[in-house]
Amino acid sequence: MVAVTHRMEEDLKEALDEFCEQHGLKQQAVMSEALASWLEDAEDLALIESRREGPFERWADVRDKI
Repeated sequence: MVAVTHRMEEDLKEALDEFCEQHGLKQQAVMSEALASWLEDAEDLALIESRREGPFERWADVRDKI
């Protein structure tokens, strides 16, 4: 593991503090999970954008490969 230092808006920090306290979670775990989720979503979006450019396959052809 490595340490990461970052700054955030005070109201976001207060919301994080409250959420973690209410749910019995550690901030490190919440931040790590949130960042991992965001990165995965960003990768998915990049893939979607690249596929929008084509080439396209007919659904019947894709379905037959499954």
